[in-house]
Amino acid sequence: MAVEASQMLAAMEHAGMRMTRPRQTIVEQVAAWAREGADFTADALWHAAYALVPHISRATAFRTVDVLADLGFLDRVSFADGSEHYHVVEPGTHHHHLTCERCHCVVEINLCVAPDQLAHVASATGFALSSHRVELFGRCPACQGTQV
Repeated sequence: MAVEASQMLAAMEHAGMRMTRPRQTIVEQVAAWAREGADFTADALWHAAYALVPHISRATAFRTVDVLADLGFLDRVSFADGSEHYHVVEPGTHHHHLTCERCHCVVEINLCVAPDQLAHVASATGFALSSHRVELFGRCPACQGTQV
């Protein structure tokens, strides 16, 4: 089931955000990319939204990305170079990523840290863990034989 713009907009309104035309345009673009299965950067989102509504500020696009990530609609995929891409997920889903350092393809993996290991980390550090993210980097099969 794909996440719809209406779901994201409703969650944002419930969180107390005003629904402005720029925010609605941004969310509609995110939903369009979700239907295509496309990942995106916050900057690419701003450019796409700006092409539709030229008065959208870059800050609004970046803040909206942060809000959608906080609400659980966007999953951040960090690359080895420090850049971040996003893709739409159903809120409450949990998965991790394996990223190719060369071509930047991302593979979702069903590998996770065992609950007893997380409990050990929490106990040893005194942290009350709220979430975790496992990110693995390497070279995909297609890039293993190529030079940098």
